[in-house]
Amino acid sequence: MLLCAIAVLVARPGDGDSHTGGGRQTDGSVAAGSCPGAVRLDQPPTTETASWVAPVETSELSAGFGSSGSRWANRHTGQDFAVPVGTPVRAVGAGRVVRVSCGGAFGIQIVVEHPGGYCTQYAHLAAVAVDQGDRVSAGQWIGESGTTGNSTGPHLHFEVRATPETDSAVDPLPWLEARGVAAG
Repeated sequence: MLLCAIAVLVARPGDGDSHTGGGRQTDGSVAAGSCPGAVRLDQPPTTETASWVAPVETSELSAGFGSSGSRWANRHTGQDFAVPVGTPVRAVGAGRVVRVSCGGAFGIQIVVEHPGGYCTQYAHLAAVAVDQGDRVSAGQWIGESGTTGNSTGPHLHFEVRATPETDSAVDPLPWLEARGVAAG
């Protein structure tokens, strides 16, 4: 039996009376998906003004796009950023959240669709700060890194897709570099 706990990181005006202490509150929103026990935390303000940013501020690159091995069904479809659990994860560009879910190999994940049709995925998260349908800006805090799903340790799995489908992945590092972002 797969149990998935998800923490959701967003403060909503007027929700103060449902807090359970320490800035946490129970939440039954869409961001909780089918995951019971969601928790919301206060979200820090976004200060980024760039059009595109790295998904995490500092990290070490680990498993790269196209890697093979027993951890993946075919090949690795994203770039892993080795970061501690709880590291803020940022939207790399403006867009609309098209998926917030948990379970399966990606664990807790967010998918953002950007103008031009590209989608970015943020997986193995410990917590999320957005709901499906939300609009996000470049640099906006959308979640925290974790080690959910098929994960060997704390990291962010970052993926870029030509469509929302998982079989359309492109190498994230050249994609980011083409947008003026040095990652890693």
